[in-house]
Amino acid sequence: MRVLGLGGSHHDFCACLVEDGEVIAAVEEERLTRVKQAFGLGPRLARCLAADAVLDEAGLGIDDVDLVVANDFLNRVYSLRFEDRVHWIGHHLSHAASTFYTAPFDSAAVLVLDGRGSTVEGPDGLRGETITSYAADADGLRTIRRQLGRVTLTDVRMEDPNEDSVGWMYEAVSKAIGFVSRRTGMGEPGKTMGLAPYGGRRYVDALAETFHLADGEFRQSHAQQVALRELIAGELAKAPDERSREAVRADFAFAVQANTERIVLELARRLHEATGERRLCLAGGVALNSVTNYRLLTETPFERVHIVPAAGDNGTALGAALYGYHEIGGHQRKDTRTPFSPYLGPRHGTAEIDAAIEQYRRRLRVEHPDDLFGHVAARLAEGAIVGWFQGRSEIGPRALGNRSILADPRPAWMKEHINAKVKHREAFRPFAPVVLEGRQAEFFTSDAPNYYMLLVPDVRPEHRATIAAVTHVDGSARMQTASPRLNRPLCDLLTAFDRITGVPVLLNTSFNDNDEPIVETPEDAIRCFLNTELDLLVLGDTVLRRSGAA
Repeated sequence: MRVLGLGGSHHDFCACLVEDGEVIAAVEEERLTRVKQAFGLGPRLARCLAADAVLDEAGLGIDDVDLVVANDFLNRVYSLRFEDRVHWIGHHLSHAASTFYTAPFDSAAVLVLDGRGSTVEGPDGLRGETITSYAADADGLRTIRRQLGRVTLTDVRMEDPNEDSVGWMYEAVSKAIGFVSRRTGMGEPGKTMGLAPYGGRRYVDALAETFHLADGEFRQSHAQQVALRELIAGELAKAPDERSREAVRADFAFAVQANTERIVLELARRLHEATGERRLCLAGGVALNSVTNYRLLTETPFERVHIVPAAGDNGTALGAALYGYHEIGGHQRKDTRTPFSPYLGPRHGTAEIDAAIEQYRRRLRVEHPDDLFGHVAARLAEGAIVGWFQGRSEIGPRALGNRSILADPRPAWMKEHINAKVKHREAFRPFAPVVLEGRQAEFFTSDAPNYYMLLVPDVRPEHRATIAAVTHVDGSARMQTASPRLNRPLCDLLTAFDRITGVPVLLNTSFNDNDEPIVETPEDAIRCFLNTELDLLVLGDTVLRRSGAA
């Protein structure tokens, strides 16, 4: 059975192909259009390039597909090509399926939290999904509790407040303290999470007064949402200078992060009481809050936590396709022991790499070292910043070693240098370490596998100076576990770097410039390399430098 899943909402569009229970391919629309979050594409959205890409990867056409599934919060333009055959399911159900059916668990509790999901008509107007919990096992997903928040419509789609939404609250604070995309108008909560450790507890209690948390439910009325935004605006207005305003912003980032952690931990504990499960699956935009995720693992009765790498709306394509196979198609799961591989993008072979190099030949020097990993590791140890392009691209917002920028994690100056000269972003934003699986507990306070960079343990105190470039101001790190079962080339490079330096860790960030999608093709990678201050580009087994570079 072959199922095409379409995912997204009004942003983060994606397509996924599942065949006989295996995810064959998945890619986000933004990687192909080169428009971040594929937001604002208008009629171009109907092209649904990601669907063509995943079908091409399998050598199939749409007539070879048995079922097309999408979530009902998806912009219908994205499904126009298939509108006569789409099976629609709920947005949160898509999220839930994406994380349970990619988890190494036979059964689990499932928690979905985001800004807003499927909309229903209620007695007091429109209501949207905000928080949904499930119990999941071989018989499928069963809803435990579903919260619907009242939607207050405005003239601007991105400003539509949704009551009782943890995701909306976090985004609202992010926008109020200045983290908002100039292109899309959407908030940038990842920046808020990065800024939070620089703040203090000044506004934690005041922010908590703008919502209710009781009996396992989060409630925040429209009036409370207005009060929240007025609180932040008022405190910023009272600040006498820019330094004081920066302190206000950091303290509100700290406050919303602290309150979000408290809310999610309480919801998870109640879900454990309701299900008795020791394993938890998470999805929805709030599940990208990796600091909160780690606290779920360490401070709740849940002994294992799985977060699908595409936890945002892009992951609903995975969920739609997997739900179609397992629950509409009625097929049992085959194997829950193997970690889910996020490397699902289209393949780009040697011929495509060679053609891209030829296009820019005059600006490049080409090398094919006998020992690729030793050669690149030596340059990394000398301070080079390397664009690393291998195999199939990752699904989700985190670079996991196939579309990565890599660097030496040891010198503290490396963080500032990459932020300023390569990523062109705020100086406070941290970088993630990637570590060999067998050495993880030596450097970090957790030995739990973290293949998708969605947990934030602490760096052990004795190693914070050792890997200073990837140790955040509070001593934490959003680390990635590198496993040979999932990514052998990345492990080989880490091993080579360890031989030279004694450190089995690299700085790993996404291969893109500020406000552009992660690179997808060899040509994307070369363009990014030439337009930033990367020192080296590795495409497969080919090493590229700029012409005239030493």
